[in-house]
Amino acid sequence: MAAKSKAKEEVIEDEDLEELESDVDGEEAPKSKSKKDDGVTFGVADLVLLIKEETGKEFSTRDLRTLIRKMAREDNPRVDREVIPGNRARYDWPKGAKDPEVKRILTAVKGGEVEAGKKEALDALKARKAEKKAKGEDGGKKGKKSKK
Repeated sequence: MAAKSKAKEEVIEDEDLEELESDVDGEEAPKSKSKKDDGVTFGVADLVLLIKEETGKEFSTRDLRTLIRKMAREDNPRVDREVIPGNRARYDWPKGAKDPEVKRILTAVKGGEVEAGKKEALDALKARKAEKKAKGEDGGKKGKKSKK
């Protein structure tokens, strides 16, 4: 009897494997993200490449997004973008390098606004650190207490 049950188990396992193989064959492999899949025709990454071509300077996409948000928050905004927490919409300029917003961003980058923004942020950080130190707060990380 033991021999018959082993034979049945093997048949069942073979059938299960065949079902699994057919399931795997039926499924499509997940598509990798590519430039064409995200629906952006000319985004920040493309803008970085354009800036590198025109100025020779290399910026990160983060630096440019920071500049664009800053430009959108101005009293007379140079970029049409709603700056609110949680706005995860992608930047897209369908006209590419000919878009007026792209031209304004390019002008701002050439004018040194990215570097100026970085310097402002660094100076503000240094001022906060100095203020904390003046108040008597350490401001740094607390280390482990040494055992005596």
